Amino acid sequence: MANNIAFTPMGKTYKLNAAVTVQQVTLYSDSPSNQYMLVNHENANTGLPVYVRISASATSNVGIPTNATPNYAIVVPQDTRMVISGPQVTNTAPVYVTFVSESGTPEAYIVPGEGL
Repeated sequence: MANNIAFTPMGKTYKLNAAVTVQQVTLYSDSPSNQYMLVNHENANTGLPVYVRISASATSNVGIPTNATPNYAIVVPQDTRMVISGPQVTNTAPVYVTFVSESGTPEAYIVPGEGL
């Protein structure tokens, strides 16, 4: 359940090294949670967005939306921190995070937790 409090990490931080091909990490948390802090610290002048999808299924991949073609992705713009809600993650039930970039190799980070 989402909490109206400051974000509290409830697991380890995972580094997402994006590329033009879809990458995947399996994410666990120390305590059940269903919110995730996403950070793309790439410089706003030279950085790139990272496209992310969080799913309970290992076979659900992110896709980059294009003109008139929607896809499953949360866009994390460069130099951005955001908290999103998603499927619940625990220490025994992971979620699968897929991510991709249009070009280059931007770095982003994700941590499970609760709060804003």
